[in-house]
Amino acid sequence: MPRYHKQVPATRQTRAYVTLTLVAALWGSYPAFAKLALVHFSPYLLVALRCSVASIFLSVLLLRRGFGEIRGVGWADMRSFAFLGFVGIFVSTGGTYLGIAFTTAGSAAILQAATPVMVAIGARFYLGERLRRAQWIGVACSTVGVLLVVTKGQWRAVVQADLRPGDLILLGAQIGWSAYTIYGKRVLAVHSPAVATTCAYVLGSLMLVPMAFLTARFFPAPNYAAPVAWGVVAYQAFLGAIAHVWWYEGVRSVGPSRSAIFMNFQPVVGVLLAYVMLGERVGLVEVLGGGAVLAGVGFVTRPGAAGGGSPPPTAPRHTG
Repeated sequence: MPRYHKQVPATRQTRAYVTLTLVAALWGSYPAFAKLALVHFSPYLLVALRCSVASIFLSVLLLRRGFGEIRGVGWADMRSFAFLGFVGIFVSTGGTYLGIAFTTAGSAAILQAATPVMVAIGARFYLGERLRRAQWIGVACSTVGVLLVVTKGQWRAVVQADLRPGDLILLGAQIGWSAYTIYGKRVLAVHSPAVATTCAYVLGSLMLVPMAFLTARFFPAPNYAAPVAWGVVAYQAFLGAIAHVWWYEGVRSVGPSRSAIFMNFQPVVGVLLAYVMLGERVGLVEVLGGGAVLAGVGFVTRPGAAGGGSPPPTAPRHTG
C-alpha cells in the first residue's frame, strides 16, 4: 500500500512541542500529589473520583461545542472508545495510582519514562513508523535508566524477585498507556481529540467505579473530611482532563513516537517534587537512571533524528 507524507507547519509543530512539554510537567507532578491524597483515600477510590469528575467536566465542555462532533458517532465507534477507556483509563490511570501506593513518588516519576520505549516499538510495528539508529540508541538509554531504578542498581534483585510491587504495577500501567497512544492515532483519523478523550474517560470511569468498591476492604477506611485529598482530586481531574485532550492534539500533530519522548520530562519534575514535598531522598542509582533517561531524550529528539527521515504516515480511516 503506498505511503504518503503529511507536512506539519513549523509553527504548529512548535506549538505541539510546547504543549507536550507542559503536559509532561503536569503529569510529572502527579506521583507526589497522589501520595498526599493516598494517605486518606484508597488508590481506586482516588482514581475513580478523579476520573468521574473529569468525565463530567469533559462532557460539559464537549456539549458546549455543539452536537456536530458527536453526531456521527455510532455503536461501532463505541468499541474503539471502550478499548481506549480500558487501556488508557482503567489499566493505565488506575494502575498508576495503585502502583504509586506501593512505591516511592520518585521511582514512580522515573518509571513513567518507560513509555517512549513501549510506544516507539509499538508504533514501529503497528503504525509502520520508522526509527533511525539514533532513536534506537535513545530507546536503549531510557531502558537502561528504567532498569537501574527498578532494580535499585542490584541486578540480582531481578533473580531474587526483590522488587517493589508498585514498580512492576507501574510498568504494566505504562503498557496500557502505550496502547492508548498508539491505537488512539487511528481513532484520531476519524474523531477529534475532544470526542476521543471524553468518550474514553466516561467509559473508563464506568469501569473504575466498581473497582473502588471491590478493593475497599483491602485498604483503610477513607477519610472523606480530608481537604488535601479533595484538592488533589480536583487538581488532577480538571487539569488532567484538559491535558489528555492536549496530549492527543500533540499525537495528531507530530506522531506517537515523538509525542511519547516528551514524557521523559516527567522524571525531572516528579523527582524534584518528591524531594521538596515528601522529603524523599534521591540516591546515586536514581541519579544515574534519570541521567540515562535524559540521554535517551537527547538522542531521540535531536534534529534530524525523528521520523526516520520521513514524517509518520497518516493513519488510514478506522471505524472498528
